[in-house]
Amino acid sequence: MKKYLILFAIATSLFVSSCGKDFLDKEKTGVLTADKKAELLATNPAKVLDAAMAGITLNLQQYLYSDMNHNYFGQKGFDYRTSLMGNDMVMTGRFAMSLYHYLLDYRGEQYAATANCWYQYYDVIAQTNEVLRGIAGVDLSTVSEEVKAKLTYYKAQALGYRGYAYWYLTTLYSLPYKCGAPGTEWGVGGTHGDDLCVPIVTENTPSDPQPRATLSQVYKQIISDLTESYNSSKSIGKEKTADVSDFDGCVAATYLARAYMVLQNWDEAIKYSQVVMDNYGVLTTAAQLMQGFSTLSLPDVVFGCPITEDNSTIYMSFFSQMDWWSKGYAGIGVWRAGFGPFVDRISATDIRKNWFLYKPGVDCHVKYQSEKFIGEGRNAENGEGNWHLGQYIYLRSEEAYFNKAEALAHKGELNDAKAVLESVMKYRDASYSTAALTDKATFIEELNFQKRVEFWGEGMEWIDNKRLNIPVDRTLDKWKTNNNHLDAARIKVGQEDKLMLYQLPLKEIDNNPAIGPQNQNE
Repeated sequence: MKKYLILFAIATSLFVSSCGKDFLDKEKTGVLTADKKAELLATNPAKVLDAAMAGITLNLQQYLYSDMNHNYFGQKGFDYRTSLMGNDMVMTGRFAMSLYHYLLDYRGEQYAATANCWYQYYDVIAQTNEVLRGIAGVDLSTVSEEVKAKLTYYKAQALGYRGYAYWYLTTLYSLPYKCGAPGTEWGVGGTHGDDLCVPIVTENTPSDPQPRATLSQVYKQIISDLTESYNSSKSIGKEKTADVSDFDGCVAATYLARAYMVLQNWDEAIKYSQVVMDNYGVLTTAAQLMQGFSTLSLPDVVFGCPITEDNSTIYMSFFSQMDWWSKGYAGIGVWRAGFGPFVDRISATDIRKNWFLYKPGVDCHVKYQSEKFIGEGRNAENGEGNWHLGQYIYLRSEEAYFNKAEALAHKGELNDAKAVLESVMKYRDASYSTAALTDKATFIEELNFQKRVEFWGEGMEWIDNKRLNIPVDRTLDKWKTNNNHLDAARIKVGQEDKLMLYQLPLKEIDNNPAIGPQNQNE
């Protein structure tokens, strides 16, 4: 059976088996009948949908299609691997783990890298489509207002997750929608909206294999899903919920702002960034900034996942890869470091410089070694205890502030842009000032640098490099001093180079007749 279709079977299994045994029709197939499912959806939707949504959130936390040395673990795995594919994170040795990501040499159709990413996000899409099909079968005019509100929120979350999944697929399997923005130092490349991207599959799509849609068509689906997700969440008072593991309106707004930044629709990017800013402040103290980014109680967490003994994957996890105080990979020799010229540029008065062990005499293994992420928090720098229970932060509110500031600058509203940037930076560096930034290009370059510092190791650099046409340039021609990238990794690659474009997995090419080898990325 085609892997493409197997995903739907998996999602259906999760969906129909999500109720207790007392709801099974044992005289038939042993699974929940369509009539019983419809009855429950109209009376107690949580009995059917909670487990289905839990399957989606589990995907974000620990999805694995094919194991590669504990290198794949859901969304945080994506964030960490793509951080290695930019300029600012350094591998400190030729470790088999992640090496080919770091060398930008793992895009081929036969590799685990593309299979893991493709099926990770299509698994989310398959599961959300099953949720949406079930909800579509309920006549909302016959249910109570309480049930209607619950179904509305389940639908909003499912649409949001689907928009999120399609958005991440575009970052790997297509070139930038618009490569570069006018008036920036990196220049403007091509526009790729008409290029082939990925198949669009919704709750209404026939079961036949689907062809690759264009990037423009996929973005239309992304905007539609996320907009409905946000509007529906807001309509029932779920713009912001008390539980940051919910895909609420602020989460949808964050992904909408990201999408509109790519499309260079600055007004819409500002609109949805403001939604998050109205609901969240930023980290304001040294204690918060130095905590270790391992607790969902930090006030800037918009979206995250609690990690417990029951769902922890221990060595196959973010903190195993990134926390050098742990007993995971980062603690036993796979050390992550900041790029020397990048760390050197951070002001000495900036609290965030302390994320990198750069001071002479500090007990660390390599220069510029990172200690931004600590699974058990800054108060447990001993490698013992529960480092593996560090909680996963997917979205932080600072992103909205940086996006709004950049969008304002693109619109020519430089003074307002400066004010937004300073509203964040004053808590990182009390001496920070934008007074010397007198033109758009200079301001956007500076803002981009500060955003790279803020989100080092969180996957943001990859996202922004693509849309702003910032090349991966680790060469000695550009960086002669303190260039600590491995010799083999001192490469220069533009954002429209094929090395930045993943190929579709070989199984998809072989088993989907609507695509075939002729529609593979070169």
